[in-house]
Amino acid sequence: MQTNGVTVDYRGVGALLDQFVAGRTLAGASVLVLHDGREDYYHGAGLQDLASATPIRRDTIFRIYSMTKPVTAAAVMVLVDEGRVALTDRLSKHVPEFSDLRVYMGRSGDEIETEAARPVTIRDLLTHTAGFSYWFQETSPVAGLYATDIGSGRFEPWRFDPQYGGLDGLAASLSRVPLVSQPGERWHYSMGLEVAGMVVERASGQRLDAFMKARLFAPLGMKDTGFEVAPADAGRLASLYEPDPQGGLRLVESGAESALLRPVSGLAGGGGLVSTIDDYGRFAQMLLNGGELGGRRVLSHDAVRQMVTNQLEPKQLAELPHLAAFGLGGTGDGLGFGLGGAVVVTPPANGVPAVPGEYSWGGAASTTFWVDPVNRLAVVFMTQLIPPSTEMLRDQLHAAIYQAPAAA
Repeated sequence: MQTNGVTVDYRGVGALLDQFVAGRTLAGASVLVLHDGREDYYHGAGLQDLASATPIRRDTIFRIYSMTKPVTAAAVMVLVDEGRVALTDRLSKHVPEFSDLRVYMGRSGDEIETEAARPVTIRDLLTHTAGFSYWFQETSPVAGLYATDIGSGRFEPWRFDPQYGGLDGLAASLSRVPLVSQPGERWHYSMGLEVAGMVVERASGQRLDAFMKARLFAPLGMKDTGFEVAPADAGRLASLYEPDPQGGLRLVESGAESALLRPVSGLAGGGGLVSTIDDYGRFAQMLLNGGELGGRRVLSHDAVRQMVTNQLEPKQLAELPHLAAFGLGGTGDGLGFGLGGAVVVTPPANGVPAVPGEYSWGGAASTTFWVDPVNRLAVVFMTQLIPPSTEMLRDQLHAAIYQAPAAA
């Protein structure tokens, strides 16, 4: 990047990735920095698979988990642009299974649920304020019902069991589970984006994967992004690791033997996509450009503006800092929330360099990205460590990029 005619030296960013790999925090990682639509820096370090010693490559395919959420939000906004969906629409208009949602209230005699005070809207889904949850949430007893009715763990049965019924089966299950809070009341990290994927399917008449491919991936040139991996590309899918209590890393799923190499019936709009660093860089650059890339417009300026603008009040956001470590890969200080991703509202008090207006999110395997409209930067970081490191990789990456010295 050039600032006032001075070229920034990103070698410290590469050294940070090399340090992660050398210290066995990560098996491998890569980072891409785009400035004004041009590549400023790329660095790959380490291995995509430890057993075979296969190095991280430019075309390595990564599980991006919750970095799927901004993509699904963008898919919804395509339909908003076309007038087929409105953010104020009732969810039940598009998915009738959710016409009689109830809210968990805690035990009082025999009554543990009450009627929702108002309908869930499409905006609620995209801002995590609908009242849905996840199986791993510890702040509400409702999470236990998710684990029972929907499945838990990294390989949720609803996604990989064809007998479950995909998104239609998920709609039936979720409609039986109470909401954790009244719609619009508070931000609670959830399967709201999975439900948004149902809205895309019902409103468009297409499967979510087909809609995303036709309306986002093909126009943007994201040829390696989808909900499954072709068997011919098995050698490009990175293996997934977790920290070993004895030190180093432990294999969770080999890329060569992944369930993603077979047809996936449950298209998880909240966490099901795989992608490459260049593919996701194109998506991030599209957001930075206000909805177009290479002369192909996929979203209106207004649709992108709504995505990257904070939608919530401070009183709604009490849970965001706690969940940011898992969903974003950082401390979450100074954040609000837009549609599908976080938005920096105030400069972080913890000293992490981030400018107001930055839009970002991450994934359970420690991937993360952000778009910075002030400095015209799009940054994508890929790795495969689950859960995200307590070392806050996103925050360290911010510091390395924004404090990079000028080249001599």
